[in-house]
Amino acid sequence: MTSADSTKISIKEKIGYGLGDTASNLVWATLMSFIMYFYTDVFGIAAAAVGTMFLFARCFDGVTDFITGAIADRTNSRWGKFRPYLLWMCLPLAIITVLTFTVPDFDPTGKLVYAWVTYNLLMLAYTAINIPYSALSGVMTDDPLDRTSLNSYRMVLAQCGGFIVNGATLPLVKYFGKGNEALGFQLTTALFGLLIVILFLVTFATTRERIQPEPEQKTTLRQDLGTLFRNRHWLIMFAAGMLDLTFIIVRAATLVYYCKYYLNFDEGRTTTFLLLGNIGFIAGAMATRFLVRAVGKKTGLITAHLILAVTAAATFWVPPGQFWLIMAMQVLHTIGGGFNATLYWAMIADTADFSEWKFKVRTTGIVFSATTCSQKIGMGIGGAITGYLLTNFGYVAGAIQTAEANHGILLLVSLIPAAGFAFVALLFTGYGLNEAVCKTVREDLANRRLGRDI
Repeated sequence: MTSADSTKISIKEKIGYGLGDTASNLVWATLMSFIMYFYTDVFGIAAAAVGTMFLFARCFDGVTDFITGAIADRTNSRWGKFRPYLLWMCLPLAIITVLTFTVPDFDPTGKLVYAWVTYNLLMLAYTAINIPYSALSGVMTDDPLDRTSLNSYRMVLAQCGGFIVNGATLPLVKYFGKGNEALGFQLTTALFGLLIVILFLVTFATTRERIQPEPEQKTTLRQDLGTLFRNRHWLIMFAAGMLDLTFIIVRAATLVYYCKYYLNFDEGRTTTFLLLGNIGFIAGAMATRFLVRAVGKKTGLITAHLILAVTAAATFWVPPGQFWLIMAMQVLHTIGGGFNATLYWAMIADTADFSEWKFKVRTTGIVFSATTCSQKIGMGIGGAITGYLLTNFGYVAGAIQTAEANHGILLLVSLIPAAGFAFVALLFTGYGLNEAVCKTVREDLANRRLGRDI
């Protein structure tokens, strides 16, 4: 691995990189917060059928992540290995996002087929741009604090995308649709699509790839995967990513139902609730650098999961009438989420460094794509659990919910995800890349690089 120049990066470049996650989150946050509601209450698909579709699509797409990472690792262009995908895929992603949130005039069977086709295409397009985008952070710098800082900028600006989605979606659907939610969602996502294209182009123009693999490095996909699965630290990150996203999706996909049916919030209060979540996440992401300085990445990530578990569990005992307490729990919970997301991606880059250090092969694309695969599987499992449990609890779209259905909705935003987050905190106690080990890895890689350049 060589470095063409100093691996320290400027604030301008950090912002430019982070704007790519603003673009990504215009899709991601829409899927997290609104896709389940859109399919059940606007598109007209049963919750259990949506859950089945999510499970298949996200697990299948998780498998394609490996292929995408391998292709990106082997891409050679004048723009680098990962940056060109931001240029090539931003427009297809925007178009397919709009098609996914379009309700065709088909019979029920035709609509279900349309949903399956467009949703799977959206997952593939998102994979094709987001895996190279994520891997890009691993080759922009190898400085540990700079890498944490880069991911802090990324997560803060990602939440700007979430802020737009959670703050503007329902008002824009109302404004554009004028009572027609299907039209409202279509035009709202068209506006988001335009922003997606612009922001990814800015990221493409402002970032650089500095860290390159050995020029003589030639490996097959099978060899890359063999190396990956011998990296026990990455295996823990893989398992944690899958479990994290399972329970993040369970909670996030249920929040709109929680606000609408359990809390009886109107559109304004629901929007405020979701926006406060983005604010809490931004605060957590911005404070992560200080958390790492105080306790290190590993302990910081365990702390983040304990915050997520405690605040989710506490939600179970907060009655619907306690507006400000409900809002406070949302902010505290998402502060933990900001810590979690920022540290997670910084630590994935550390596992890529460890893999190169131990096995003398750098496969950044595979490491990040395989990690994204775990998250896609988690998304699929989480979406399926949500759909199946909503149906099992007796949820009926658009109706006044029974006491059993409302209790089930409450469980899905509180005790169920709390148990999952607590388990992930326990899992991370076995993670071995602490600050001392990472320092050794970085110094050894720097010495190898210096020796090769000489």
